[in-house]
Amino acid sequence: MNKPQLRLPIDEFVAAESEPALWRPIHYLGSKLRIVEPLRVAMDRVDPNRGPVCDLFAGSGTVSASLASSRDVIAVDIQEYSRVLCSAILQPANISDLAARNFVKQAFGLTYRECLEAASPLIEYEKKCLTAAKLGDAPPICELIDNASVLAFHSNPQPVTDPLKRAHKQGFKRLGSFDKARFRETLMLRHFGGLYFSYLQAVQLDALLTTAHRQEASERDCFLAAIVSTASEIVNTVGKHFAQPIRPLGSDSKPKRHLIGKILRDRELDLAALFSVWLERYRALPRTKHKHRVVRADFADALASLDSSVGVVYADPPYTRDHYSRFYHVLETMCMWDDPGISTTRIRTDGEQYSRGMYRFDRHQSPFCIKSQAPAAFERLFALVRDLNAPLVLSYSPYASSSNARPRVLTVDQILSLARRYFSSVEAVSAGRISHMKLNSSRFNADPSFDAELIFLCS
Repeated sequence: MNKPQLRLPIDEFVAAESEPALWRPIHYLGSKLRIVEPLRVAMDRVDPNRGPVCDLFAGSGTVSASLASSRDVIAVDIQEYSRVLCSAILQPANISDLAARNFVKQAFGLTYRECLEAASPLIEYEKKCLTAAKLGDAPPICELIDNASVLAFHSNPQPVTDPLKRAHKQGFKRLGSFDKARFRETLMLRHFGGLYFSYLQAVQLDALLTTAHRQEASERDCFLAAIVSTASEIVNTVGKHFAQPIRPLGSDSKPKRHLIGKILRDRELDLAALFSVWLERYRALPRTKHKHRVVRADFADALASLDSSVGVVYADPPYTRDHYSRFYHVLETMCMWDDPGISTTRIRTDGEQYSRGMYRFDRHQSPFCIKSQAPAAFERLFALVRDLNAPLVLSYSPYASSSNARPRVLTVDQILSLARRYFSSVEAVSAGRISHMKLNSSRFNADPSFDAELIFLCS
């Protein structure tokens, strides 16, 4: 691998006084929160006039937010949850104290209480399991998590103990008494209750989401973003992502004792209180004098729609085989609010069953994560940016083949070679000694690289 040709001067990493304080809207894999200063310096180097920037794979919006007070920002991502977050961050809604109070009052009104009553058999049984776990009896909560989803359990019932079976049957019967519209408003409970959230938390998420999706467009994204951030904080998984639920039992079928404390802590978090904190944070975001746009689109379609006024394009494409949509599918469903089809897995005895993570059937599959498609995807990216006559700043993580790191779909040398077909000047710049957070499944654990992020400057 070629060594980086230069290093950005460290004294340029200091944020300008006018820049807003940065924060993490959700727990985001590969977040650029720690390198926003090097990125800002790199963009100013290739575009000193500070023209509009297109943040092409905007994700959680941290890079867009860091640029919002110094440039016009066009935040682009194909995922709806990203559009919601970027909209709330770049185009803050003017929500009064009274409107915020009325929202909460409406969310936790009569409909919420009816859904709470319907889910009470599952909620009460889960509480008993959590109490037992505190006293050292962990198997009941482990069994519940492994058989939690109402939708999955009733589509393909598994052998479970009688108390859990009764809770499922009673809860499902009560939900079945709802009319079509009311049943539709139990999306989080039916899909993800007991799995990623406690049943009570799932009912509360349903109440907030149902109310948010009824708001005027000018306020909807702010409320949704606060709910998404809350869900990311309370989710009961290792790593706070949604790639897979906790597996509470080891290969020996015994409870993993180190996870019991986490299960207890996450499922007892006060969702309503956390939502209030997040809503205030979004409401307090400052407006800037710059004109920002948020676009939900494929990267190629977005680039094809831009004109020559764009000053610089920033791209942070995925660089491993791990599709990001798998890590945030629950957040996508929350923002789409579409009761999606669920992907299935084939099993030997019963044909097919719902995927354990209850993944959306239509999850986005990025060509940048597919080895056979990645070279063409990068070439298309480079060609479209070149056709705009705009410079490109691209962040990418190197990979040492001698390490145990997660393999990259393309090497740095391959990226350089492809970029030089389209740009006359291509520099590889180190963003500093940054060690990426490891993925939290043991099979994903990776040795850290202390030049873990490179910034390509293409012009």
